[in-house]
Amino acid sequence: MTRTDHLVSVKIQQALNKMLKDTVPVISAETLAEGLLFPSDWALLDSREFAEFNVSHLPNAKWIGYKDFSASRVADLDKEHQIVVYCSIGVRSEQIAEKLISLGFTHVWNLYGGIFNWANQGRTLVDHKQLNTKLVHGYDKNWAKLVDNPCRDR
Repeated sequence: MTRTDHLVSVKIQQALNKMLKDTVPVISAETLAEGLLFPSDWALLDSREFAEFNVSHLPNAKWIGYKDFSASRVADLDKEHQIVVYCSIGVRSEQIAEKLISLGFTHVWNLYGGIFNWANQGRTLVDHKQLNTKLVHGYDKNWAKLVDNPCRDR
């Protein structure tokens, strides 16, 4: 996957070009969606805050957090399993993916463009009740500009 993936918005690409350190391999939403035809082959890890995860997340994703990430949250995963970590656009998830690699996980990818890009492409999201949703937690008002359907404050 290249950093100029035509399905990632220019604004998301510009932010990632400034912020990613390229320490973790990336995977595109397209490639991940194709791989999810066989969901047992992939572990999806959400590295956003729990409030963000509750609004929406990728189906079958496991919340592992960011600020309070703990290795105990991934202790049940095989270190040889294929793991994709994601956050809003890919910055926090890159940092968590680095930690996973340092813990000995060998097949770790960062979802390029994160859940914002996934949602902007109209891909499936579920809420805390596992019901389909199109809403995405925007993190804050500035980052929310990068997602087509941000969750509004209640």
